[in-house]
Amino acid sequence: MDNWLRNLGNQSTSVQNSLASQWTNPVDILSVLMIIGGDVVQRAFAQGTGKLYVPVCFSFGCVAYAFMGWVNIISHGRLLPPPDYECKVFNLGSGYGRESKSFIVGRLLRDLEAHETRQLSESDRDYAIKITVFEAVYNSNGCSRFSWTKLHLVGLGVTALQIGISMIPYGVNQDWNILLIVLIGTFLVQWAGALPQWTAEKLPHRQNSRSIYALTGGNGSRDVMVIFGYGNCLDLESLACPQTPQNSRPWEKFKRRLPLSSKDIESAGRNDTWRSQPLARRFWPLGKSPLGFAITKISYGCLSVLWLLLLINVSAAKAFPDSWCLLSVGGIGMFQNAWLASKELSPRMRNIPLRKKEHIVARKVMDGIMDFHRTYDCGVALRDEFFPGKLRDDEDDWWAGNYADYDNKRALVPSRGQPRYRDEPRKYERYIYPTPSSSST
Repeated sequence: MDNWLRNLGNQSTSVQNSLASQWTNPVDILSVLMIIGGDVVQRAFAQGTGKLYVPVCFSFGCVAYAFMGWVNIISHGRLLPPPDYECKVFNLGSGYGRESKSFIVGRLLRDLEAHETRQLSESDRDYAIKITVFEAVYNSNGCSRFSWTKLHLVGLGVTALQIGISMIPYGVNQDWNILLIVLIGTFLVQWAGALPQWTAEKLPHRQNSRSIYALTGGNGSRDVMVIFGYGNCLDLESLACPQTPQNSRPWEKFKRRLPLSSKDIESAGRNDTWRSQPLARRFWPLGKSPLGFAITKISYGCLSVLWLLLLINVSAAKAFPDSWCLLSVGGIGMFQNAWLASKELSPRMRNIPLRKKEHIVARKVMDGIMDFHRTYDCGVALRDEFFPGKLRDDEDDWWAGNYADYDNKRALVPSRGQPRYRDEPRKYERYIYPTPSSSST
């Protein structure tokens, strides 16, 4: 019994010593932390890229992302992550709808829904459907540029804090290894974020759309976002089903706009008023890929190797202040990237500046779609999405143009609200969308 107690005491002392050693100098965990969280870094890049400086910081997960990005490039060729928010895109003019395969379109719907929900009054929160109508306004960024935002200032501040922390070991014992790791890691992060393929994937080739789009989660969703293009909107249909960067089409937006005559524009048949630039040209040493994609492929190959070599320096951080400083730098960068990856962005930050026109709130889905259709005359696609089965007789009559029966029944229930154009035909002026011919006069 005494021997057993003595052994138990020795083991307890050994555990205490191990814990004290790790908490004093947690060097063993650093290499492990560097290879987790690559998906968070990828989403942070997807949110923040578009300028020469990207507000993504050196953090745990950068090594994992470098290899993840390399695998993606040599397989399907894309840098953007798959969509993480379900979205359907409808062209309300043609009636066509499609499932979005774009991370950008899904996040656009997510952020619009969150923002508009916060704007509702308490009396309007109990709704069956809410249709928010926006107008696209002029985008001054051009076809392949994004704006500087507060995100970049936050990224600069966090990076400066990381560099400041990494200088502590040098001030204590003249050890510059941590400073070297942070500087090189920050450079590699900026290298990955500055690649033009991010912009090639985040923006469609056609960016002056006049179409009317509806974004929604599909049948069962309570929110619909409608965007009238006015010739200022990104082509959301193209963006929802993006082409692979391995062909030249996504790279054709990196071009210099030339003044063309109206005859040339009409003969083009679309918004192709551009002249070719090098990024869209074929680069024959890499299977005749576009030059822009070849740059990405070579860059990610180099980044994978350099991040692997940087891990050797990480494993050498064994002195007392080094490991804690590196852990602090990586932790700060991890939280910054997680914040950036999940942050709501305004439509303007996605190169889709919008002006809100109104929202239609109804306690019955059919009532809301009918009100939208009476106002804008383009609700058939929404009706078919939310009511794919057989309609009631009075609903069929309403959609055939015989409004009285359905509207009278609806008016008898005060909670459903008054139908538009029933008693006050001028209360909601019917919207006439300008055609290309009328808008040019």
